[in-house]
Amino acid sequence: MRASYRVKQWGQWRGRVQDGGHVSALNQLVERDKLLEAPSDKIPLTYVFKKNYTVEIPSREVWNQDPDALVSHGLVWFTDGSKTLEGTGAGVRGVRPRVELSFPLGKHASVFQAEVFAISACVSENLKRGYSNQHIQICTDSQAALHALKSPRITSQVVLECTNSLAALGQRNKVRLVWVPGHSGVAGNEEADVLARKGSSDTLTGPEPAIGLPYSYPPSATLLGSIDNWTREKCQEDWSRGDRVAAGQAPD
Repeated sequence: MRASYRVKQWGQWRGRVQDGGHVSALNQLVERDKLLEAPSDKIPLTYVFKKNYTVEIPSREVWNQDPDALVSHGLVWFTDGSKTLEGTGAGVRGVRPRVELSFPLGKHASVFQAEVFAISACVSENLKRGYSNQHIQICTDSQAALHALKSPRITSQVVLECTNSLAALGQRNKVRLVWVPGHSGVAGNEEADVLARKGSSDTLTGPEPAIGLPYSYPPSATLLGSIDNWTREKCQEDWSRGDRVAAGQAPD
């Protein structure tokens, strides 16, 4: 069932209700949980080798020694993502220029998606301002987001969109993504965290999900959890009805 769902989310599902088997089972599962009809953030493996931006992950010691030296010139931005019991949000804090932005992302987005979305929103703000020949530094405390944006292998729609936006910004500017240690007293990072938390508590305008559903969640609230729970229940139903194979026997 997981494989069937993965194929469906990649847009390669060719099943029809009358086909039976996994096709019928997946349709039954979707009837039970309409969230499974929502678009997924997971995409087929895509390669992007040329990156006209840099990714840097300084050590905590470097930040502690001289944090100002790391972002001493040009345009400086901080981004963050947050997930609480109320929802998920993204925050963008511009130091130079002074900007504050927060975005509610609903209840289903993951922290990783929020972190990448925040970077993407920051890039969009820079593109909107029409900067050219600038040094633009975007700081985030998410190493996972930075590694994803540095890797040539992409399997996430939100990462691909952010990569493409960074490519557009990097055509006319020098763009640098920099890791900053979280909750370490770096003012811009702390302010971005506040904005992200604000976004997580704000009401999402529009239908859920705000962005493609992550393929993997914690099991209790996940698509994979829904699939696994449904599969277990169906197996138990079939067992109770006697639809089972005797030990040592195989169907014709």
